[in-house]
Amino acid sequence: MTFVHRLRGLGWEVYAWLIYALPFLYVAIAAPFEPFAKAVQVASFLVFLPLYFASFLVRSPRVLWIVGALDLIAIVNSQWNPSAATFFIYGSAAIANGFTTRTAFMVLGGQLAVGALSSFLIGAEWWFYMASIVISALIGSLTIQARAKEAGDAKLRMAQEEVERLAKLAERERIARDLHDLLGHTLSVVVLKSELAQKLMSRDPARAMQEIAEVERISRQGLADVRQAITGYRSSGLAAEIEHVRETLTAAGIDTTIEARPVQLAPAQETALSLALREAATNVIRHAAATTCHIRFYAQDGSALMEVQDDGRGGPAPFGNGLTGMRERIQSLGGALQLDTARGTRLMITLPL
Repeated sequence: MTFVHRLRGLGWEVYAWLIYALPFLYVAIAAPFEPFAKAVQVASFLVFLPLYFASFLVRSPRVLWIVGALDLIAIVNSQWNPSAATFFIYGSAAIANGFTTRTAFMVLGGQLAVGALSSFLIGAEWWFYMASIVISALIGSLTIQARAKEAGDAKLRMAQEEVERLAKLAERERIARDLHDLLGHTLSVVVLKSELAQKLMSRDPARAMQEIAEVERISRQGLADVRQAITGYRSSGLAAEIEHVRETLTAAGIDTTIEARPVQLAPAQETALSLALREAATNVIRHAAATTCHIRFYAQDGSALMEVQDDGRGGPAPFGNGLTGMRERIQSLGGALQLDTARGTRLMITLPL
């Protein structure tokens, strides 16, 4: 991007602040100076303009070169034009663009010392000291504080954007986990009952029709579950889920026993355990090749515990999307998930009450 294009991005205030340099230009042109002095002052103003605009575009310690050049313009022209002290003010305002707050105040102190020394050497009047020191100190300090506030606001905006990004990412992951749990379970049951209906079609059409009707009912329930997941209400309750799992496992030909004792749970905990139970039952049907499944739910030592034990093939198995999502959901509530596959598969979930 060229210098001219970058200038177009500056606000109108940058151009308005040039009004403080107009008295210097007026005196340089209108006062009866010798040609050399007049030429130096006009040339100094023309050099000042690109330095002034560059001071807004340079965001590094290199701005110190601009500050030094502005101070030099002020010193050279102060012998003829008392309004040259204005350039000390412009220099002090530029310091904030290139340094951190602490360093900027140190540089400002050095610039004020230069202004005081030059004022003393030329025997300037008190109002020259006022512009080169007092007003420069005030303007420089205000701009440094303003830049520090802008930097703090920028960091805050970046932090807020990062929080929003992480929140969106977490929400996408949550939706992915929930949809996997909901649809994975539902589709597994649909496949199971469809296969059963196909086998019964020739020898028991009436029973096959019942299974097809059950497939329709489960599909509609799955659709309702997805809608609930979208609105944030992902579970109809742990008790209802336990009964649903019992029916599903039984329909798959797995002898199921359930021991569930009443436990007072927070809504988030009940949702997490319901989805975990659903995913565990789906895994038993899909992968375990089990004939029995035992489910226990109880409270012990200030924690809610849920165990799902089957007599299937067991053996080491990597965590897939379902188990990974289950573990993340449980850990987000301060709980823990353990998996033992030495004899069948035993899944234990612990949630602090």
